[in-house]
Amino acid sequence: MSIALPYTRRALTNPYLWFWGVVFMAFWFVLGAYVFSGGLADTRKAEVVYTSAWFAVIALFSLTTLAMSIATSITYGTSALAYGFRYTRLTPSGYALSLLAAAGVMALVLGLLMALIVSGLFSLHFGRGIFPANLPGMIGVCVLAGTFMMGLATTMVMVVVNHLGLRNMNFVEFLPLILAYLFGFSQLFLSLPSWFLYFSPWNDMESLLYQAFSGTPATVVLSNPSSSSLVWPLSVLGLLAWVALLLGLASYMLRRIRSVSLQEGRQI
Repeated sequence: MSIALPYTRRALTNPYLWFWGVVFMAFWFVLGAYVFSGGLADTRKAEVVYTSAWFAVIALFSLTTLAMSIATSITYGTSALAYGFRYTRLTPSGYALSLLAAAGVMALVLGLLMALIVSGLFSLHFGRGIFPANLPGMIGVCVLAGTFMMGLATTMVMVVVNHLGLRNMNFVEFLPLILAYLFGFSQLFLSLPSWFLYFSPWNDMESLLYQAFSGTPATVVLSNPSSSSLVWPLSVLGLLAWVALLLGLASYMLRRIRSVSLQEGRQI
């Protein structure tokens, strides 16, 4: 845990993460509040459902940028890590815990900022206060999401570094965001099977974020509150299973990290 504090400080001052994880996502909230809300029923229930759905989807995208940031950081430090694990007191488990602490803090910051922005914009637009119904639950979901993103990012980078080669890193770094857009928008508009939503970690996070903000269970189709409700303990169990799997894989693969030159990642 000796590098947890400097790594967290570096994450909190990363301008790229702040732009893509906060500023760009705030642009989506502006569209949701002032462009796509036309025709919405003038009732508090409809406005809460609408706002909660926007929060769940965009907060999911924001948290996913954390995985991209972690992946980039690990990629540029592979040679140093391989040397450090072998010749210094730095251990793979200590490094993984440092990443975990930084990811949890940054995920919490991103989640709370998304809640603050969406509450301010949508409350101003609708003319009535719309705020998170379960703030402790939201904090827990954000920290758990940060843990998932850390395990996912580390596992992806280790697969590329140890097996695929750095030439594939540019695509793999964007894979979490591609999956977030795919699964996030799918639950917003499509009626997917319940078992699939419980199995998908992206939809587990989305459903839990929705419930934490709205105070009501997420539905199979977030834009349709009359669709079947999801059982939140199953979403938590599904996400915890993915976290355990990815953290196990990340720890195993970190112990076998190989030293590679960043020149391997050059495309030309």
